[in-house]
Amino acid sequence: MTVFTVDVDWAPEPVIAETLSLFQSHRVKCTLFATHPSKVLDACDRDLFEIAIHPNFNPMLAGQVGDPARVVDELLEMFPEARGVRSHSAAANTPLLQLFRSRGLEYESNLWLPYWDDIKPFRLWNGLMRIPYNWGDDIHLAYGRPFETPQIPTAGSLTVVDFHPVHVYLNTDTTSHYEAARPHYHDADRLHALRNTERAGARTVLLQLLQQKSGGMTLSELAKAQPA
Repeated sequence: MTVFTVDVDWAPEPVIAETLSLFQSHRVKCTLFATHPSKVLDACDRDLFEIAIHPNFNPMLAGQVGDPARVVDELLEMFPEARGVRSHSAAANTPLLQLFRSRGLEYESNLWLPYWDDIKPFRLWNGLMRIPYNWGDDIHLAYGRPFETPQIPTAGSLTVVDFHPVHVYLNTDTTSHYEAARPHYHDADRLHALRNTERAGARTVLLQLLQQKSGGMTLSELAKAQPA
């Protein structure tokens, strides 16, 4: 079973909308980790899309003044339906896990195990369900591996994949491609002009996976399916 997730990462509305349209056209479910207010997310089909939160604790890790609880609470005010969390840069520690649970969240997905064949959700000491993920477009880029051979795990019973709207929109295939486009991150027209159309990239892989699958489940549904 392949379960899809998307880290929104402050992408502009047209970029988010195009990524969601791919899931809609294939009628495949996806969990969206939201970072900011978005009319596209507010209006998305809740039969296909689950909204979870994607808090950013990196400024505090870099020494800036801030309150993790406030970061989480502000996102939950925007998306009160959220039942799950994945931190930006997968930041997680015991106090954060306690914070997530204290806000009523049911699962977190901060444990990435790249290319592992056998991943399984498990329950933490505080009742929070931890759902690992084992393939991501950004992780694949970090390894510098070609998207022609994405190495998505297939041997185990569960694969959780993670995509980013900007990489889908650009069809990012190398870190250098993304870095060249990054100064135009909030300009959807310019990003479109910089889209990779010659080689396999993140968009190519997502479309291949969507064409192989229909239906599926969200992370919240996956968490609820686990033994008590």
